[in-house]
Amino acid sequence: MIAQLKKISSYCRYVLLVGVILFILPNHSIAADKEPDPLGFVVQAIRPDTQIETNKSYFFIETKPDETQILKVKVKSTQNKKTKVKIFVTNGTTGSTGNIEYDKPTKELDETLKDPLTNIVKVSEPEITLESFEEKIIELIMTPPKDSYQGIKLGAIVFQSVEDEEKTKQQTIASKYQYKIGLITTETGEEYENAKKLNLASAKLGLKLGRKQVSAVIHNPEPKIADNLKIEATVTKKGSKNILKKQTVENARMAPNSTYEFSVDWGVEAINPGEYTLNVHAQNNQEDWNWKKDFNVSAEKAKKMNEETVFKIESPKWLPYIVILAIGSLLLVVVALSIRNKRWKKMVRERSKKRKLKKNKRKNVKRSKNKKIE
Repeated sequence: MIAQLKKISSYCRYVLLVGVILFILPNHSIAADKEPDPLGFVVQAIRPDTQIETNKSYFFIETKPDETQILKVKVKSTQNKKTKVKIFVTNGTTGSTGNIEYDKPTKELDETLKDPLTNIVKVSEPEITLESFEEKIIELIMTPPKDSYQGIKLGAIVFQSVEDEEKTKQQTIASKYQYKIGLITTETGEEYENAKKLNLASAKLGLKLGRKQVSAVIHNPEPKIADNLKIEATVTKKGSKNILKKQTVENARMAPNSTYEFSVDWGVEAINPGEYTLNVHAQNNQEDWNWKKDFNVSAEKAKKMNEETVFKIESPKWLPYIVILAIGSLLLVVVALSIRNKRWKKMVRERSKKRKLKKNKRKNVKRSKNKKIE
């Protein structure tokens, strides 16, 4: 017994010693097993002397007319292989969800946007290759327009991984990962999230992702951001107060010099031809806007929309016969229950009448017996 206890004690000391050694030594094996960064690189903005807010991780730069500046970004590989990175500049636009986006625009830039960032900022190396854990400094040459501008110019510097050509050929869709560093330029440094001149540019009916939508095209013509917007839109027949459709969004943001297609979902119901009115109310902590726009839906347009929409109610040809059969069956059941109810009430009355007659007969017999005794 003592020998067994000594053996167990010796084994415990050995396990404890191994645990202490593993705890103290650097854990290289675990680090090697970690999942690599999906981008394979990281980026960091090197803030210049013209940075207005030095505590920001993005560029917020003060510019002077026609005075060139060099912006620098540190790009570092985080993997033990070659990494290709594509670099380009995008303008800030307003997306369909009411957020500011920094992707390549799918539509033309707004006509009120003069000298966008994509025109005044050039990347020195649009594509770079990083060796294993290599670090490079990327330069962007920014040359503001000769004439002064109001407000801000908004955009981002995009760093996108580039797949190997052989891998891209093997895949139908190549995976693309991105880092984005915001870029804001201004000459005055004034408040830039207080746009006040929003307006309703148009109201239109169309299909979006197979759904019928009434779009309120809201325009921000100012070189400032419209922030923290609550927007409510309703659709009525022209001259009527009865609301057919309603849509609300909160905390929306609009980029400078951009449009926002705020959509009211029509649902699965068919849209009928006629005159309609779109009422829109937008507000934030600074301003309040109300707009009204009439639009016409022709018979041809209504038919096309109802036919082409993916989301619609389609009843099978046999459905009317099933409905008629169900209604007929229901009427038969109601009639049968009504007849049965009448018969049951009649039977109850007859039984009640018989019981009453028997009761009276017993009373009469009892009276006759009492008279004989007297």
